[in-house]
Amino acid sequence: MPTIQKNLQSALLFILAMLSFVQFAHAQAPKAQTSPAGIAYMTGGIGVDQVQEMRPYAKNYTLNLLFSEGTVGRSVTDVNVNIYNENDERVFRIVGAKPVLYVNLPAGNYMILANNNGQKLRHKLTIEGGTNKRVILNWKDVLIEEDLLDSE
Repeated sequence: MPTIQKNLQSALLFILAMLSFVQFAHAQAPKAQTSPAGIAYMTGGIGVDQVQEMRPYAKNYTLNLLFSEGTVGRSVTDVNVNIYNENDERVFRIVGAKPVLYVNLPAGNYMILANNNGQKLRHKLTIEGGTNKRVILNWKDVLIEEDLLDSE
């Protein structure tokens, strides 16, 4: 009888430890970072939970970028992003951005150059003081879409 009770206690402690670990791992939202040029940014959004954790921070950044591919808008990770000002000077760079990227750019005109697996997208935009711009960059990927439809 004491052996069974000891085993149950051990199992219970193990389950409690695992639950604590899962809650800790789940509670960690992506952290705000600063680029070498002094631009604040945050990237994440892998999974619905992380997207929801990031959402309240969106208003703190002047640019909210979302990366997707195909007509259904599947999330894209590992995107390389360069942002240039109106003088063609690179003001921001990130290698391996996740599906959601928040960047706090000062007011001005910008060109975003994003690279997903060798395919580049460009987007011009203007950031006005005190505003929040949302931009969705989508790589059309018809072949993969057709393959998915054929396999269903």
